[in-house]
Amino acid sequence: MGWAAIGVSAIGVMGIAGCAGAPVPNAKVASSEAAIRAAQESGSSKVPQAALQLKLAEEQLASAKALIRDNDNKRAEYVLMRSQADAELAISLSHVAVSNVQAGTAVDEARAVHSGTPTP
Repeated sequence: MGWAAIGVSAIGVMGIAGCAGAPVPNAKVASSEAAIRAAQESGSSKVPQAALQLKLAEEQLASAKALIRDNDNKRAEYVLMRSQADAELAISLSHVAVSNVQAGTAVDEARAVHSGTPTP
């Protein structure tokens, strides 16, 4: 066997190893699950826009788990990143909704003080 044949064999082995697939993204699964739990605990399901993002995050997590079962780990990794991002967006949207309510209450109290009427 000549050097050329050994070189071609080595390249072939490296090519096969390179196509073996990405490792299971267990850390990203855990991150996505944690972000979804945090969104659920932040009250995202009570804010319509946040609830939509939370639902998307949950669906994407389920989709990523199916991709992992099918050994499509690289694609699952991207879907998990999106799932986590959507869950984090749900948290932010629920915080904005709470802040808006608090700001509205503060404005109402300030108007009441200014006009001299007591607040309930």
